Amino acid sequence: MTFSGFPALSRRRLLVGLGAAALGSGGPPGLMRAVAGTPSGRPAGTVTALAFDQGKLLAAAAGLWISGDAGASFAPHGPGPGAAVTALATHPDLAGVIYAATLAGLARSDDAGLTWHSAGPGLPASPLDAVAIAAHDPQTVYVAVRGDGLWQSSDGARSWDFAMDRPLADQVEVDVQALASVGSLSGMGGYWVFAGTTRGVSKVPDCFCRWSSLEDTGAMQVSGDEAGAARIDPARRLPHLAVVSLALAPSVPEVLFAGLPSGIWKTTDGGSSWAAVGPAMAAPILAVDPLDPDHVVAADAGGALLSSRDGGATWADLTAA
Repeated sequence: MTFSGFPALSRRRLLVGLGAAALGSGGPPGLMRAVAGTPSGRPAGTVTALAFDQGKLLAAAAGLWISGDAGASFAPHGPGPGAAVTALATHPDLAGVIYAATLAGLARSDDAGLTWHSAGPGLPASPLDAVAIAAHDPQTVYVAVRGDGLWQSSDGARSWDFAMDRPLADQVEVDVQALASVGSLSGMGGYWVFAGTTRGVSKVPDCFCRWSSLEDTGAMQVSGDEAGAARIDPARRLPHLAVVSLALAPSVPEVLFAGLPSGIWKTTDGGSSWAAVGPAMAAPILAVDPLDPDHVVAADAGGALLSSRDGGATWADLTAA
């Protein structure tokens, strides 16, 4: 982060002030609004976020929906966060705790989505596009603030600090559309934040010292020998396109799934090389079950809902059930 951009710093302070004012008047509007739709067995509206909580699948789509049978059927689940949900985050060590990034701020549920409260004191009053819980520390939470950057809480979203400006693409900051925390025993202490942006995937160690583009460096590790990335077959690089979703199981940090306009992509080496998996989907939203890392669910704006039980090798169409 440079200090020549004092207007940006002033903008950030203004946004934080506006956020505090909004929270002081009751927080983001509609956090306790009832779920829309009826128990039809399918989520109503477009699925905008997916997550697993202790083996149950959660879907944000005109409210919060829950499936106890891996997506074969859904039912409305309590009052949703209200404002349009852009991302959901859970952690295998925090049963029933769900974070929802919305266009009106951050919401948290401590009872598996039955009730919600504001969890963004001190965050800018701007839409949130992504949220992730640190793989190695469930009390550490990251959010992407549209037009601003990455913010971090180390106390379970009770307070927040600005962590990092947005990644650069062609010397221009780009918005973060998805976040994933990767905990590995290699490179820079082993803890990374991966960000899906409008121009590919970038990563930063949790010291927040410097973003690196996977398309430029190839590998997840930064060991001083970035020349190794050049040995990756260009056909195995992730396309330099918008990434709307990132998903992984914390227990298998080297395996990561990404949703692109061209469909579902997978890496098994922490981002060094990628391959397209599954049938064609338009910018799919993804979730991986932490209790079963081979269980992946994907949904797209066209209404498709797919499930894989073998890490993406084969897929079943849940909408045809």
